[in-house]
Amino acid sequence: MKKRVMIPLATAILASQASNVVGAEYVLGANFSPTFSYDDNVQLREDEEGSFSTEIRPTLSFSRSEQNSQFSVRAGLNVERYASLSRLDREDPFANFSSGFNTERSTFGLSGNYSENAQRDIAEEDTGNFASNTTVTSKSLTPSYQYQLTEKDSVYASLNYSERTYGGGTESDFSDPNNLIFGDNFSDNETTSLTTGWQRSFTERFTGGVAITYAQYEAESDIRETEYDTFNYALTSSYILSEKWSLSGQIGYRTLENEIRQFGGQRLTDESSGTLFSLSSNYSGETNDVSFSLGRSLNPSGEGVVNEQDRIAVNWNRDLTETLSFGLSTTYQETQTADSINNTDRKYFSIAPSVNWRLQENLSLKFGYRYRQQKGSDFDAVDSNMVFLTVGYDWDGWRFSR
Repeated sequence: MKKRVMIPLATAILASQASNVVGAEYVLGANFSPTFSYDDNVQLREDEEGSFSTEIRPTLSFSRSEQNSQFSVRAGLNVERYASLSRLDREDPFANFSSGFNTERSTFGLSGNYSENAQRDIAEEDTGNFASNTTVTSKSLTPSYQYQLTEKDSVYASLNYSERTYGGGTESDFSDPNNLIFGDNFSDNETTSLTTGWQRSFTERFTGGVAITYAQYEAESDIRETEYDTFNYALTSSYILSEKWSLSGQIGYRTLENEIRQFGGQRLTDESSGTLFSLSSNYSGETNDVSFSLGRSLNPSGEGVVNEQDRIAVNWNRDLTETLSFGLSTTYQETQTADSINNTDRKYFSIAPSVNWRLQENLSLKFGYRYRQQKGSDFDAVDSNMVFLTVGYDWDGWRFSR
């Protein structure tokens, strides 16, 4: 597969930051929040297997900021241990960074990510195969730029490159009927997208604009190669209803062209079009915080296809006392293949109520329950129930200036 390297912009941003170090503030911190849980269907399959588990995610963070620039980096290790399913035990590294640099009219940004996960941990957004322990290595790099044309008008551009490779870990048990449907023949893939746009502040409360995105998705497996090209033309807007309420969203028209080359000579092509949209609303009150999102998007998959996903999510948090709060998180998602050649049709639902008890400023306990369900046109509904306890600890760390 082709590899693209975006070094010049990254070098320019970091060099600009390094040249201006006077008055910088440095912060070194850490997070250690183990989670203890029991799930009666860990791999969300018809042949249910339950287990107690422990997940520990020690994380170190470092940030540097000054008047016109900032840089932060986080890195850690995600460790999972299962009492009854030791084949799922894992130790996965992760790291990410973000940086920004401002001038009078310009804003530069650069962010990147590296992570290793079990495929089942990202199945909701990826293939829907919660039974696979195959290791997915994800990398991404995103430079961005914004220029202020006038007091009210600005233009922007961002480039995103991401890739996923599948391999290693323990493969699925193919004696399970659920895995005969999904299989473990994943496709390594890479996605490159470019977005440019214009936005204008029409009033103090209302901002609108237009955006154009071009994206290319390429995938390769042992049996085929695929390539998708898509354009999306969108109107964007955001509106501040009050000090507590805000709305933002976009709606667009997309086109999609794809080509599938089967190993053996067969070549298939397809074209499609449709709408993409997103809407989000946030409310922040004295005792309640609520966020709502609704959207349709195109998402590359390890199946070697691009899926169209409709998703709705609601998050609610309510303060019961000064130290006690209640939270509720729920998601519903429908996934279908965006072309007419392949066949993907599944629905996923999850809901997770929880109670958070803040013992000290940096120490808290979170008790919760999570229900998941997935069903599709090729398999019956499967579900799971999980109860968990998370001990949250955030170390303030060291803070100093120079």
